[in-house]
Amino acid sequence: MVKRLLIVVAMLCTLAASGCAGPITHWMINVRNAQGDAALERPNLPEAEKEYRLALALDRRNAHAKAGLAKVLYLRAKVDFVESKLDEAADDITQSLRYAPDDAAALALSSEIGQAKIRREIVISNYPLYGSIAAAVAPAIKSIAEGDKVIQKEVKAFSSDFDTAHLTKAIVTSYDLQDELHRLAQRLVIYRGYVTSGQAKATAPSGATTPSLLPIP
Repeated sequence: MVKRLLIVVAMLCTLAASGCAGPITHWMINVRNAQGDAALERPNLPEAEKEYRLALALDRRNAHAKAGLAKVLYLRAKVDFVESKLDEAADDITQSLRYAPDDAAALALSSEIGQAKIRREIVISNYPLYGSIAAAVAPAIKSIAEGDKVIQKEVKAFSSDFDTAHLTKAIVTSYDLQDELHRLAQRLVIYRGYVTSGQAKATAPSGATTPSLLPIP
């Protein structure tokens, strides 16, 4: 195996010396681009990014590799954005626009990310007073998600043994969920109010605190 590899290397060196390095490099770029396209199609973004960057290492002006890498970075920025990773999304989309500065989708996403970061700064600056509401919302959402799983589990169990006790439990849980959803909606209204009105910047009246708004019956 080692002997065969040495022969291949020797042949490449001979071709390079004889002026055939250009065609070989072009062939290698095409291979990398093809592998990048295949990875992007799956999709396997890390693999696609690696292949396109290897192609650009051989030819930094290669249009195919630049377009492919731009798309990879754009798609990764979308994933980061959905997962609330704004800083990572901003970095990815900035890199994407370096390779495809006129891409409409990338420009639109960049604008959306920029607006989200501005809103985040406003929220963070107001956070001290309404942070307790955010802390109350998270477990409520988790509780609702768990209740939904219980309902699905009981309905599925009924389909197996046809015991109506499963349906009874699902019904009771659904009523509890309705109450919890109502309480969550009220908390979210209060939460939104502080974010949009900027009340959190104001000084709370003596003897009054934001947490008093949280225990909603």
